[in-house]
Amino acid sequence: MSVHAVPVEKYHGTGNDFLVVDAAAEDVGDRGAFARAHCDRETGVDGSDFEIEGDGGYAGRRGADGVLFLSVEERFDPTRVVMTLVQPDGSTATMCGNGARVVARWTHDRTGDREFMIDTQAGTRRATVTADATAATIEMGEPTFDPARVPVAREGPRADEPLIDESVEGLTVTAVNTGVPHAVAFVDGGRDDPDGIDAVDLDAVAPPGRNADVFPEGANVNLAAVVDDGSDEGPAVLDQRTFERGVEGETRSCGTGAVAVVAAARRLGLIDGDAAVSRPPGGELEITVPDRGHATLTGPVAHEFSGTLSPDPR
Repeated sequence: MSVHAVPVEKYHGTGNDFLVVDAAAEDVGDRGAFARAHCDRETGVDGSDFEIEGDGGYAGRRGADGVLFLSVEERFDPTRVVMTLVQPDGSTATMCGNGARVVARWTHDRTGDREFMIDTQAGTRRATVTADATAATIEMGEPTFDPARVPVAREGPRADEPLIDESVEGLTVTAVNTGVPHAVAFVDGGRDDPDGIDAVDLDAVAPPGRNADVFPEGANVNLAAVVDDGSDEGPAVLDQRTFERGVEGETRSCGTGAVAVVAAARRLGLIDGDAAVSRPPGGELEITVPDRGHATLTGPVAHEFSGTLSPDPR
């Protein structure tokens, strides 16, 4: 019996790239196997085989940071989209900020709508796209430092205290959940400093923290450097690098990580105001983290290519 090919689209948000499958129309039996095969950076999908829409260099990058399986329900107002993100290791992530922004753009490309409700495993999030659909904003929920909700696991008198600016496996981190668990470590020197954030061997220092016993569900590990604290005119600016759980490596951008970095910087008193710009390697993201209520994440989104892939890669 022949196996039909699955139509896919590839998008990226500040370099965080995703394959998108219309789950309402296509049946992929083993989603984990599909993601593991097609997202692999060495052997996965290669955009050169498909219809390319050039967007500044990412279209030629093999593999992806995950597969978004989406179901659009247009009978709701605004349009509702059910989002499931399967990561390159085959696991499912409860939330992804850049992925949700891709969801908004992908849905806009199909419906023409500009406002959406996105159902994630971390809750329902409102999203919008700009008039030209080159950027999207997503509500990110309210960041929490509550150790039960990050989660953080430790015993003794500090078991119920947030993990704030403490040493974990060689890094001084702050633990926060922005839809998924994050550990944020601040370093001296931004991207323009030769001894700054880019000089750190993230692939060496992050895995011990990502797998630390204190994080029973694991944690994404972020390095951040305050470039501008926002005390003068304009928002704060922070450089960011993220080692993502499920990707098991550094990504060019992480939306939940960007919100975590800003939330941690505010908690530690490192920046002024509730607005900031985070600068991961893939571009700039605009963040708001108010004292109460939803954080927001805004940034560019681009379509890379269209094609078809085997639903049962072997």
